Amino acid sequence: MAQIELNNENFQLNLLFEGEKNPSEAFDELKDVFQALSALDEVYIASIANGIHCDYSIQSIEYSSIKTWIAQRIREVPDEAIKEFDWKKLVGHFLLKLKYLVLKYLESNSEIDSKDSIERLAKEIEVEKTKIINNDKYLLNEVNLYTLINTLEKMVAVLGNLKEKERIEFKSIDGSAILNRRININKAKILWELGDTNAEHETTEILKIKKIDLLSNNSTWTFKLGTKTIDAKIIDRVWLDKYHSREFPLLPEDSLKVKLKVIYINRPDGSVLKNVYEITEVLKRIDPEDGSFQMKLI
Repeated sequence: MAQIELNNENFQLNLLFEGEKNPSEAFDELKDVFQALSALDEVYIASIANGIHCDYSIQSIEYSSIKTWIAQRIREVPDEAIKEFDWKKLVGHFLLKLKYLVLKYLESNSEIDSKDSIERLAKEIEVEKTKIINNDKYLLNEVNLYTLINTLEKMVAVLGNLKEKERIEFKSIDGSAILNRRININKAKILWELGDTNAEHETTEILKIKKIDLLSNNSTWTFKLGTKTIDAKIIDRVWLDKYHSREFPLLPEDSLKVKLKVIYINRPDGSVLKNVYEITEVLKRIDPEDGSFQMKLI
C-alpha cells in the first residue's frame, strides 16, 4: 500500500494496542474518539459562520494496531464577502490546528482542575483562529469557556473507555499527540472557580435503558451513560404520555437519544456533592442492533 503523506487536508487517527483485539470493540473505540473530535470541530465551526460543514472520508486503513488516514473537506461558503480569499483552505487549516492543540493539551495535562489552564487553552485556540482565518471584513466569535469545558469533558470520557495499554495517536502536519485513559477533569472545581456554585448544561446523549419506572407520577428511570449508571427524571410529558398509552414498545437494553440536562450541585470547595439528571426531550428510540460502526463518513 502506497504511503499517504500528511498535508493540510488530512490527519491520522490511530488506535494503538498490543496483541490481538476484538475488531468490533476496536472500531467502536476509534469511532467514539472520532465523533468527539467531530463535535469539537462543530463547536468552533459555529463560531466562524453559519452554513459551514466539514465532511470526512477514510483515505486508508492499516491493521496491526488500527491506523486510519482521514481526509477533511470544508463545504459551503457562507456569503459573497468572504469568497475573495481561500475560505475552505483556511477553515480546514484551522480545524487541523484545533484538533492538534486540544489533543496536545490533553496529552500534557493528565489532571485538569484549574480554570487558568482552560483559559490558556481557550486563548491559544482563539489566537490561532484569528491568525489563520481573520479578515477585516468578517467578525469571528469566541467560544465561551463553558462550551469548551463540556467538549473537553466528552473527549476525556471517551478516552476513559480505552483499555489498559491502549493509546490513541493523532498525527497531522502540525504535530502529533498520544493519549491514554488516565486523564481526569475536575469540572466541578473549574466551574466553582469560574463563579458557579451550582451549574448546569444540556447535551444530546444516547442512554441505554437499565430500569423502567412504570409509575406515571415518578418518571425517574435508570440508564447507562457511557460506563456509568445514572438515574434521570424524564420531564418530556408528551413522550411519557405516549409511552404510558402504549403507543410503542420499550424494553430494558433499548436506548434513547435524548436531550439531557445535567445539574451540578457543588460543595463550597468546588467538589461535586451530586449530579442531578433530567431528560428534557426524548428524540428517538434506538434499537440495540443499531450500535454498529457508523462514522458518517463519505
